[in-house]
Amino acid sequence: MALYAQTSGSLSTNASSFTAIQGLTLTIPEGVGTTAIIILNVPMPYAQGTDYPGGTFGISVNGTVSPVAASFTYNEQAPSSFGRIPTTLVVGIPLANAAQTIQAVWYGVRGSTVMLDSPATLTAIMD
Repeated sequence: MALYAQTSGSLSTNASSFTAIQGLTLTIPEGVGTTAIIILNVPMPYAQGTDYPGGTFGISVNGTVSPVAASFTYNEQAPSSFGRIPTTLVVGIPLANAAQTIQAVWYGVRGSTVMLDSPATLTAIMD
């Protein structure tokens, strides 16, 4: 079984700690002895700022953010242009005795603003 969610429109954040990415929420079913593979694919994000801008992406399970995260930053302190930095995060989440809410989260690195203007996706794959 697979579950899937996709963003629409443009999104941005300048949060300094993890905040939900609108539209990227799934509920995985209960189960025991199975792990859901959760894939957050952000194919064309970019960040703006003047202190090595970047973005960090994560997955929360029932409101608790996984310690596994994906991040990007630019090599220049104040880039003259802000290129696209494809970012993908894959996390294994053991199924529990109850359904679990999976939410993609993000924040801007060092005060930068992270932007999505193309679809990002959240996928759960289970046996």
